[in-house]
Amino acid sequence: MSFLGNLGKKAVEKAYDLASKVEGGRDYLTSAANTVNSLVKGKDARVYLKPGNVIQFVSRASGRSIQIVVAKDTNELICDAIGGTGPFFPNAYWLVVCGPHGRYFFHNNYNYLAIKNGTIVIIPSSTSEKPPVEAEFRVQDVLGSAQAIYLESVHMPGHFISFDDNGSIGDEIKIKTKEKFSQFEIQLIAYGPGIQPEKDDHTLETSNEASPPSYWAAAAATGSTSPTANRQSHIDNGVTSPKS
Repeated sequence: MSFLGNLGKKAVEKAYDLASKVEGGRDYLTSAANTVNSLVKGKDARVYLKPGNVIQFVSRASGRSIQIVVAKDTNELICDAIGGTGPFFPNAYWLVVCGPHGRYFFHNNYNYLAIKNGTIVIIPSSTSEKPPVEAEFRVQDVLGSAQAIYLESVHMPGHFISFDDNGSIGDEIKIKTKEKFSQFEIQLIAYGPGIQPEKDDHTLETSNEASPPSYWAAAAATGSTSPTANRQSHIDNGVTSPKS
């Protein structure tokens, strides 16, 4: 990126910080910045964030997807970013739920991705409950990129979903920083009911990568155990698979 480009990026980030002090400011500036970035790059990085779509988030730090696993010590649901990519990894699926003001929720069988008390967590819920407030996100384009996004907590502004190179959850400093470890690319698994396929999309009907190493080998550094056995019943309930 050029010197002037860096200045422009820093100016937008400064304006975004100032906007946080105004009610609705973050939502407005996020929308405006995303619109400008899409026009400049000629592509909308958020094109697959439609209600009912099933997606995966691929970390630019680890190169793998966010998935739900079970913690060894507590037996609680947690997440890491060493999941596989494609339809063979259902514990890395996230159903898109669109909220007001261009905000989003993401869940796997009603287990919501969230930031609570400054920590990235999974919050179990059910069909009869409203989505947890800690699970609401703003989606920001990575300025200058046609594919990458940030996931910023609405409940805790300035906190982002973040993972290290080894797929473990980012520390307190990284969660508050917009860098590579907070950047993700979206992979579409299936369209939601009534959602029209996008032109020239690159959906993942089949895995485009070699099989990942054994889970135990990949998870050795994260303190987690076998993936959850959540069934994606919503995928078999009216979700249309995209055409390749």
